[in-house]
Amino acid sequence: MKKYLLIIPIALAFGCHDYKADIDKLQKEKTDLVQATNYKDSTLMTYISQFNEIETNISAIEKKQAAISENSKTNELKGTQIQRINENIREINDLMKENKEKIAELTKKLKNSSIKLGDFQKMVASLNTQIAEKDKQLADLNEKLASLNTTVDKLNTDVVALTTESTERQRVIEDQTSKLHTAYYTTGTYKELQTKQVVSKEGGFLGLGREKRVKPDFNPSAFNTIDITKTSTIPIEAKDAELLTNHPSDSYTIEHKGKEVSNIQITDPEKFWKASKYLVVVVDK
Repeated sequence: MKKYLLIIPIALAFGCHDYKADIDKLQKEKTDLVQATNYKDSTLMTYISQFNEIETNISAIEKKQAAISENSKTNELKGTQIQRINENIREINDLMKENKEKIAELTKKLKNSSIKLGDFQKMVASLNTQIAEKDKQLADLNEKLASLNTTVDKLNTDVVALTTESTERQRVIEDQTSKLHTAYYTTGTYKELQTKQVVSKEGGFLGLGREKRVKPDFNPSAFNTIDITKTSTIPIEAKDAELLTNHPSDSYTIEHKGKEVSNIQITDPEKFWKASKYLVVVVDK
């Protein structure tokens, strides 16, 4: 009877143990482990993704550097080449800035992470070294670009100077050509031309036998200006006409309309105007 009395308390003691609490604890530990594993996996994937993005940017930077090097080979750069170089350098600057921000963020995450990721920290250190090298290369590129821009500015200045000089030369040529092609003529009765200070009578004796001549200091404003390459007909419309200036007789003809002189037709302009660029015609109305 006493044996049974002892067994009963022991059975009661085991029967009162809270197995549910043990199960809940184990379940919580399992959940925590799963969450920790998931967090670690998620963190690793984030790090790997950021590493891949940085590596992709570095690869893009190297391609753009190669493009800049290719465009810079020629001694004479065109405007489009310089524009492409500028665009590539701007894009490299943007990629470098993005990389630095990503590495700073990644370094901060690794530092604050409870997970020990020594290999990742080494990779970040390697990336920092690569970025520092790219910084140096970028500084070299910017220096080369500044030199190119200086060269282009000088070339542009030279082009402007040459264009100005060429324009001035062209103006001088056109002015000289215009002068070569310019001639002057005037027509009128002797009295009209005398009034205009173009002609006078000289020579003879006691007023007899004096000849009509063009005054050495004639009045230029009494003349009409013509382009000898475009004008070959001098209108007269008078009974008679006499050329006082020197022009070869075989370089022109005096045209008539009925009994009147209608015009002087210049048949050989070069020969006609060779001796004098001034034509004075005295007419009889």
